[in-house]
Amino acid sequence: MSTVLPPPSKRQRTDAAEKARLQQDIEEIPSDAGSLRLQFYDETTGLPIGNGPVLVPVADATPKNLELLLNTLQGHA
Repeated sequence: MSTVLPPPSKRQRTDAAEKARLQQDIEEIPSDAGSLRLQFYDETTGLPIGNGPVLVPVADATPKNLELLLNTLQGHA
């Protein structure tokens, strides 16, 4: 038979919640951070996709936005 641990105290719960909140706070990317120059290449042929490099502001360079950009350049809906 195993021993059941007691639930965490209120202090432990609030400390854990505060630690989680601090870890969730993400610094905002400044609007003047510049931009990225991206050039996508087809993996099979090695040819560039689209018409030259594309400039993307750093603030907008999320994985979802980059996926949408690549799909647009490839002509996928």
